[in-house]
Amino acid sequence: MNQQVKFQSSFLAGLICALSACVTLPAAALPEQGAGEVLQWSYSHPLIAGLKPSIKLQTVEPDFDSTSKCQGNELSFAVWAPDKQLVIRELIDYRSSNTSFDFDPKNSAGINLIRQVYDSAIAQDFASSTPIAQRNINTDRSRYYRGKRYGYLTRQFRDRGREDKAQHRTASQVEVVPLSRLNDEIQRDQKTGQF
Repeated sequence: MNQQVKFQSSFLAGLICALSACVTLPAAALPEQGAGEVLQWSYSHPLIAGLKPSIKLQTVEPDFDSTSKCQGNELSFAVWAPDKQLVIRELIDYRSSNTSFDFDPKNSAGINLIRQVYDSAIAQDFASSTPIAQRNINTDRSRYYRGKRYGYLTRQFRDRGREDKAQHRTASQVEVVPLSRLNDEIQRDQKTGQF
């Protein structure tokens, strides 16, 4: 009888683990949602740290951000919410020594990280998005994509600020913006020389 209880307990524990693996957080941290809702979402997210107000030295810097460890690498999440109302733009920044990692519609590791931060619907929207512009300067690369739900701006560059001579790090970024703002973001980057 003792073995039957152990079996039932282990079966029940396995079932709970399997069900919790199937449950995903809703993609509540998306542009055009309220800043309060996005902040609340971040506090219970298993991968990113809870968002805190940023120290803004320039107006182009995010209003909220956080940094955490992800698979031994640095993962940052940033949100732009002017007047602390609606979110207009979000950024995932991943810094690692893995030079093959990239936020590209054909890079499964990048798509998987988007899925883990948001959900499968956003990852699929990015994976099936259409490239509309690109800029390459030396090892820095910026690309702009139009999905069905959102616009995506990706950047990949060498992390020179925290570079260890023994190990080079790459910074990979993806910004998520409403489709209505995508052309404005490209024009902004053209004016600031980032494009």
